[in-house]
Amino acid sequence: MSFEINRRDYLRFAAGGALGAATSGVSLRGLSRLNAALASEEVIVPGGPENWVPSLCSLCPAACGLRVRTIGPRAVRIQGSSFHPVSHGGLCPKGLAGLQVVYHPDRLRAPLRNVGSRKSPRWREISWEEAISTVAARLRRLRGAGQAHQVVWIDRPERNLWSRLVRRFLAAYGSPNYLTMPSGLDAIQTAVYLQQGVTQPVAYDLEGTRYLLSFGVNLLEGWGSPTAVMRAFGRWRDAAAGRRTKFVQIEPRFSMTAARADEWVALRPGTDAAMALGIAYVLITEGLYDAAFVRDHTFGFEDWRDAAGRTHMGFRSLVLSEYRLNDVAVMTGVPAETILRLAREFGQNRPAVAVGDHQTSTLPGHPYAAMAVHSLNALSGSLDTPGGVVLQAELPLKEEEIPPAGKNSWPRLDETPEHHFPGHHLARLPRAILSRKPYPVEAVLLHDVNPVFSLPNGEVFRQSFQEVPFIASFTSFMDETSSLADLVLPAPTGLERWQEAASPPAFPYAVESISPPVIAARHRTRHPGDILLEIAKFLGGQVGAALPFENVEAYLRHRVGDLFAAQTCSVYSTRLDEAWNRLVERSGWWAPTYSTADELWEQMKERGGWWEPTYYYGEWERTARTPSRRFEFYSQTLARWASSRPDFARAVGLEPGDDRLFLPHQPPTVEAPPGYPLLLMPIEVLPLAGGEGGHLPYLQQIAGQHLFATWESWLEIHPETARKLGIRDGDRVSVESPRGRAQVRARLYAGARPEVVHLPLGYGHTEGSRWGRRGVNPMALLDERYDPVAGLAQTSGTHVKVYRS
Repeated sequence: MSFEINRRDYLRFAAGGALGAATSGVSLRGLSRLNAALASEEVIVPGGPENWVPSLCSLCPAACGLRVRTIGPRAVRIQGSSFHPVSHGGLCPKGLAGLQVVYHPDRLRAPLRNVGSRKSPRWREISWEEAISTVAARLRRLRGAGQAHQVVWIDRPERNLWSRLVRRFLAAYGSPNYLTMPSGLDAIQTAVYLQQGVTQPVAYDLEGTRYLLSFGVNLLEGWGSPTAVMRAFGRWRDAAAGRRTKFVQIEPRFSMTAARADEWVALRPGTDAAMALGIAYVLITEGLYDAAFVRDHTFGFEDWRDAAGRTHMGFRSLVLSEYRLNDVAVMTGVPAETILRLAREFGQNRPAVAVGDHQTSTLPGHPYAAMAVHSLNALSGSLDTPGGVVLQAELPLKEEEIPPAGKNSWPRLDETPEHHFPGHHLARLPRAILSRKPYPVEAVLLHDVNPVFSLPNGEVFRQSFQEVPFIASFTSFMDETSSLADLVLPAPTGLERWQEAASPPAFPYAVESISPPVIAARHRTRHPGDILLEIAKFLGGQVGAALPFENVEAYLRHRVGDLFAAQTCSVYSTRLDEAWNRLVERSGWWAPTYSTADELWEQMKERGGWWEPTYYYGEWERTARTPSRRFEFYSQTLARWASSRPDFARAVGLEPGDDRLFLPHQPPTVEAPPGYPLLLMPIEVLPLAGGEGGHLPYLQQIAGQHLFATWESWLEIHPETARKLGIRDGDRVSVESPRGRAQVRARLYAGARPEVVHLPLGYGHTEGSRWGRRGVNPMALLDERYDPVAGLAQTSGTHVKVYRS
């Protein structure tokens, strides 16, 4: 694969983000040539007035607060904002590398039209007038023909003002198809829905917990908000606070998170549910669970009778009969003594939290395993309590009802009767497109997403998109999915446009961050929101009336007016002010620093946002909306749905009527097929968390620091396994699955299990940045399979063979 860049281009790029790399942990050896280049006379220091401007990091869903130093028209330095309640001045390496996004030489510079074919695209630059009129005319024609429901919008899985704007547009236009990319929290969210009856995002009070069991969650490698988790990690080890939180990482691989935990427990892949239920066995038999909480706030712990008089197995009976310590030790490979000790520690140190099941920040675990782990939180009484599991607080915004345009009974394309979860699962879309059921797809609009690269069925996405008559993509960089579009509409980077962000994943408090552009937009780029509002004006009628805003700034200002009308909360401030605001609110008072909506708007721009610093615990009517209005070990929600679906039981591997269908249990693991002896498990490293960041050279430089593997993919393989295969450290090897084959360099790693190999996510792009087109994409090797409960993609069951190339 060629990798060419001239020296002048590289220096221009490096000058934009040198400091970001210098403070990101990049090795001196890796930057020696860069430092020499930066000292050369070709680097020109910009002139003009100096300023510090608040902004947001756009490189992961955490959206940490930034302070950006500008000199004249250029941004020259990024550091964390101490006012931001999520990051409190901290930044991870991705945030510090943000300047490289702005000054990247491979950014899209103008709207592009594909004048070739989907298989052999040829791109021609066009004007914005032509681009917008093309999209608007297509949407107007489809709506006029009664085909508005056949338009699909695909977005990131974020619950912010932007998503509200797009949903409002689609509701007025007449399409139910606002689809989002999957999240690594989807399995946990499924468990919360089945056991608590809520779809509100789950969150964790990590700073307040005293004992943490993490089942495969990469807490320190990109999960949730990396800076918030790292801050909690620091609090766990704060001797001055008079307490010490124990952190136990339970996963097959010795990850960077496991290396920093107090204890690493290595178990067999795919046996997380058995491990959690083994811990539950000890809590129950030794009376270490919160009996009062279980009695007053849970259902299905004991055996019970339904209205027809039928007796059903309870959680206690299941655990005591099927998950005895010795049996669990055999299933998981973890000694019974270790399980016993962990359970006793978990039961005796409250508040205690269990987090999982989880694979990566974009790949969910299994719902039954997540139910097993979440049941530990119920046993310890850690639901909706300080230091426990909570529901993310919602913004106090009122949504105006929009009458659906045209027929209002069209189903969403990501819904299916085969699975039960009210989430939106994008992986189902290709089947709907190819089958043209329940209706054809006439247009797809993409916003900053790349399912062809990021999902296990990416190749099926590629095939299905060939059948879509019209595709438009809003993005800053060309990627595998955008290369299939008819129009590519270049977006400014985060520092060049109005940004806003709501609460990041797993963060308890209601947050709304807002930041104006730090610098003028480079190239011929436009904010996707401004384009959407212009299209709404073109369409007119109900659509234009639903989005009457002149631009994104006007829309954000309107929503800030809604926040002001709520008469609560405060703008971002110092930690001392936060403590005071919490004290005042808990006393029943509200002491804002603003008296009008305009003042709130100006203070939010200056400080970075608005938030609710107080969480109200113990509101059971909000946190338990199951049929029993309690936490349900036995999910009646799932039982009612499955009562008319006998195929569900067979898909799970049980018989209809088996109570284990509705209780947490260990799902069957995938056996290795003949000729493929090794289990392939993709891994995530912080610089490339979310499968993103490979287009930035500073992040490439630090991605594989535990193995000194940089700038390309690597295969982690246990030394004994490598010896048996005749493989040495650094050898080029082939990794072959039933789906495909890839060549990569082997790195011997004792932290891998002998029967498992690992490939990092984020490598193997074939489009876009010249730095991203290196290595292999593990998604191209993974089997396409889905769990029978929620239809979540399961990527931990692919087996491969490895041999020297």
